[in-house]
Amino acid sequence: MANIVVLAHRVPYPPNKGEKLRTFHQIEEIIRKGHSVLVLAPTENDDDVKNAKKLAKHFDITVKTAPLIAKPLRLARALLLRQSFSEANFYSNDLLGLFLLESTNADSVLLTASSLAPYAFALPADQKAQLLMDFMDVDSDKWMQYSVQSSAIKKLVYRREATKVKELEREISERFTRTFVIAETEKKLFQKRVHQTDNILVLGNGIDQSLFNPCESKPIDTINFLFSGVMDYKPNIDAILWFIKNCWSGIEQEIPNARLIIAGMNPTESIKALSKHNNIEVTGFVDDIKPYFDKSHIFVAPFQIARGVQNKVLQAMASAIPVISTALGAEGIMCKDKEDILIAKDAKAFEQLSLTLAKSAKLRSKIGYNGLETINNNYAWESVLLPLTQTLAIGEPLISDDNNHNRLNAK
Repeated sequence: MANIVVLAHRVPYPPNKGEKLRTFHQIEEIIRKGHSVLVLAPTENDDDVKNAKKLAKHFDITVKTAPLIAKPLRLARALLLRQSFSEANFYSNDLLGLFLLESTNADSVLLTASSLAPYAFALPADQKAQLLMDFMDVDSDKWMQYSVQSSAIKKLVYRREATKVKELEREISERFTRTFVIAETEKKLFQKRVHQTDNILVLGNGIDQSLFNPCESKPIDTINFLFSGVMDYKPNIDAILWFIKNCWSGIEQEIPNARLIIAGMNPTESIKALSKHNNIEVTGFVDDIKPYFDKSHIFVAPFQIARGVQNKVLQAMASAIPVISTALGAEGIMCKDKEDILIAKDAKAFEQLSLTLAKSAKLRSKIGYNGLETINNNYAWESVLLPLTQTLAIGEPLISDDNNHNRLNAK
């Protein structure tokens, strides 16, 4: 049994959004393998502290937190120290003290974001724990994507962030024992644009099918389109606004009973304003997202900015809901166009595929259940987390990244 310290950039509880889900299931699988786990995380408010206690109770583990200073002071710190804003945003002197103390007897230290690297860089040179970084996505590329679609001032800020994060990603790849990304596409991108390194494995996302599974009873008086996600996150905002601007009016004209559900916490004012439209529902935070999947006929993933794997697409496939996506929305997912997903090359194609699915229950069933089969064959958490658990199993040989990729692609 190994002693594992997990340093999370956010308390991974409740597991209700992509990054929290990923870390939550990693912790769950590490514990299931018999290892001892201690979780450390920064907190911004009382809810974070309460959720840390709930996480500790859920897994019967120790979870320790430290408060962050006010956000303006964190951002000022980034400018003063010439750091990325991402690094400064999750840095706490108190958390650093906890991390240095608790890592003393650790066999492995797992960090859940590149922004946490300064904590590991502060460890003494003779520390024995293997350092593991879950990049998840190539964040430097995401910031560069943001800059392309932004105004002049934001463009400068995003480009600065992209440059600083890229420098950090490269240093991590050189100094950490092992690093992980969420998909083969992310690995290739990292090696091409950040650092040509072999010190990187694909560590995918899975699906908990006790939470996401098919519902046979759908409404018969409407055709419900669904988009889900945290609705103050720029890629989600851009995606749904693009869909409404380019596709929705044409869909309404041909499918009068079409409804669009936008389900997710923290909607911005621009998203809330969409609820004024008769056929659009903006839920805001919901205790349980499952009923919205259960009553939906089609899932849309119209991403114009994206990195990594979209959990929402996996959730829809696990629910046997047919997915229409841009190429970016399907990136990194083991799927095949026209079989278990429909991929649109532009707005016109996205609208046409939406109409085709809306008019054909038979096609919806075919694409939906092919998607479910893909999930069943490839996305069990235990399987996708093998690269991590074998890395943590001191003395066991590492799984070959190529072999793991081939195994997951086997039908």
